[in-house]
Amino acid sequence: MPPLTFSEGFAIAAGLVQLFVAAVFLRFRHGRPEWGLGWWGATYFAAGVMNTAAPVLLAAMHSPFGDGVQLVTMVLGLSAMGALVAGGRLYTGHPRPGPWVSFAVTWLLYVGVIAASPLWPGYENLMANALTAAIFAYLGYLSIGAMRREPGAGHGIAAAMLGLYIPMVAGAAALGLNQVEMRYWSAVPFALAGLGVMSGTMGRMRAHLRDLNESLEQRVLERTRELRDIIASLESFNSMVSHDLRGPLGGMSGLSAVALSALAEGDVPRAQRLFEAVQKQSANLSDLVSDLLALARVSHVELRRQTVALESLVEESVQQLELSHGEGHARPVQVAPLPVVQGDKALLRQALINLLGNALKFSRRSAQPQVRVWAETHDGGVKVTVQDNGVGFDAARRADLFAPFKRLHEDRDFEGTGLGLTLVQRIVERHGGRVGAESQVGQGATFWFWLPATESAT
Repeated sequence: MPPLTFSEGFAIAAGLVQLFVAAVFLRFRHGRPEWGLGWWGATYFAAGVMNTAAPVLLAAMHSPFGDGVQLVTMVLGLSAMGALVAGGRLYTGHPRPGPWVSFAVTWLLYVGVIAASPLWPGYENLMANALTAAIFAYLGYLSIGAMRREPGAGHGIAAAMLGLYIPMVAGAAALGLNQVEMRYWSAVPFALAGLGVMSGTMGRMRAHLRDLNESLEQRVLERTRELRDIIASLESFNSMVSHDLRGPLGGMSGLSAVALSALAEGDVPRAQRLFEAVQKQSANLSDLVSDLLALARVSHVELRRQTVALESLVEESVQQLELSHGEGHARPVQVAPLPVVQGDKALLRQALINLLGNALKFSRRSAQPQVRVWAETHDGGVKVTVQDNGVGFDAARRADLFAPFKRLHEDRDFEGTGLGLTLVQRIVERHGGRVGAESQVGQGATFWFWLPATESAT
């Protein structure tokens, strides 16, 4: 076998570099498939095989199998360029049209150049190199655009190396290299372009890793803050529960002792009055325990999302209030046409029962109690409003409305555990929504909750 020429040595060295680049791209192709690294790997694998075997392939073309070898070489070359364009478009953020379309269009361009080559005899190589230079210029242009969108990610290096192909091939042509030598020489800028894109890929990965670390640190800080808030809320919750349970239990114990003493003295009417008070305290405790269990359920139960007709749900809630408080209790409720939403029907019913129950409770002393329910499209979702003409509340204490056990009215005026609105808030927030209220003392109150059209439930 004759010794290698300088150009052949260049081609083999460039081919080895291309195989190395192909191995890197193929190694990381699954990490960021949207970057088209698999296409880049196919490009440089095909180019590396052709260039490392360039002398053997050239010699084989003069053998009896020359036409077949030449056809295989051409298919490999065109496939390498097609994969290059497909990968380059993906790499620079151009997934449409798909990579296979880019691959096919590139193939057709080269086939067109081959078909037109008889029209310009002697310039076949120049035409092919011109098309290849145009493709590298196009990919360099895309890399510059990506550099502007994603600064610091290595696109500038990729653009510079891709652009280097044109002056290097033009310089080789100016030196008068023949067609074979030009083919060998062009492998060098092709390999340099691959190294540039590979370096850019490492830069992009470092940038994404840096962003990921910053995002992770931020999430850790947020989760730590949330945990601290939860711990503080639990401590406050435990303190309030202890207070609200200890009071009624202590009162029941004292009243029972006095009632028993009255029975022992034969004072039955007094004992009866005392036991009635014990019964009332027992009912309050039962309501408190029920609300605590409901709050725990709301916090942990899995949401069963379905299509919910709010109008029917309000009617069911009104019926439930009538059953628990007596016929006619919910007569003041006026319901406008309501839309359909997506959510957990049972939980949304619980929220509506609490809001309607509150409105009826605080408006019962009005001359003509009135509770209105309506909904409207708002901020990409549905806003449901419950308005009454009751006693209202001090707007300065709005922040206490949804806090557990915080009550804005005296127990002797209006019964309750202070958990109803907390339940409403938790139910709505689990649906990805929010709650609010507006009022003035003596002018009624307006409560609302908003549910997103597309829920981000927790």
